[in-house]
Amino acid sequence: MNTADAGISTQGKMIIILLGIIFITFLFYLLKNRKISETLGLIWLTVSIGMILVVVNNSVLMFTTHLLGAKYPASALTMIGLMFIISLLLYYTFKISVLTQDLRTLVQQIAIKNMQMENRIEELEKKLNESQK
Repeated sequence: MNTADAGISTQGKMIIILLGIIFITFLFYLLKNRKISETLGLIWLTVSIGMILVVVNNSVLMFTTHLLGAKYPASALTMIGLMFIISLLLYYTFKISVLTQDLRTLVQQIAIKNMQMENRIEELEKKLNESQK
């Protein structure tokens, strides 16, 4: 099979475009209600628009397929999707690591403040007891 003939069918393109439009609409809903940050929203919007453009423009899809060394366009799209998912996993692993370190620091600061407060309460109780005697 020739890769020029191996493009996505019209029905497949329509489904991907429809899913892309639904996804973008849902994305704007999430952004409007502040369920996701603008930075992540921009990433998802870029990916969604890029997906639609690659699927709509057969020459871009074929160029991408050739560039990645894939035999079929579906394989190239799968490879791009897998790379994107791995990138997201790496990004969220980084974010979780930073949040874990921040949480550890906050817990330590709270423990120190609690200890200082308990010491201060003990000092005040001693002074109160001494003044009552």
